[in-house]
Amino acid sequence: MWCSEGGAAALLEDAPAGSPVRGSAISVPPLPGDDSIFLRGLRVEALIGVYEHERHAPQPLVVDLELGLAHSRGCLSDRIEDAVDYAEVAAALRRHALANRRELLEAFAQDLADSLLRDFALVSVAVTVSKPGILDAADSIGVSIRRWRRQCSDA
Repeated sequence: MWCSEGGAAALLEDAPAGSPVRGSAISVPPLPGDDSIFLRGLRVEALIGVYEHERHAPQPLVVDLELGLAHSRGCLSDRIEDAVDYAEVAAALRRHALANRRELLEAFAQDLADSLLRDFALVSVAVTVSKPGILDAADSIGVSIRRWRRQCSDA
């Protein structure tokens, strides 16, 4: 049985046994044999920001997702019913961006990771959230996180 309870601290402890990320904040690629799908450059608008002026109008965000799967049955069946539907993931991101007001990109990314792990048959998720045009000297600023689904022992 899989579950995602426990919060951010517990999620780091739930990385695969022997993984260098277990108990730390180091990111690692999916395990050999695992499948992943990605969505890159998803553009959404969200009420997000530390400063007062940022919280009154939606801010543009660019989101990259890597969704880890234990094994994609869609590889063998060629049926969407056996795969994670990219359009559904993109729609979930849009709903998340509209419904959640956060100050920090870190919190936005964490909430999104929790939501995707809860709502889709994923083993892990990597979320990168970029906010363009914030610093004059940079194209964008952002954060990247990777989280694993918590494996429960109570079947």
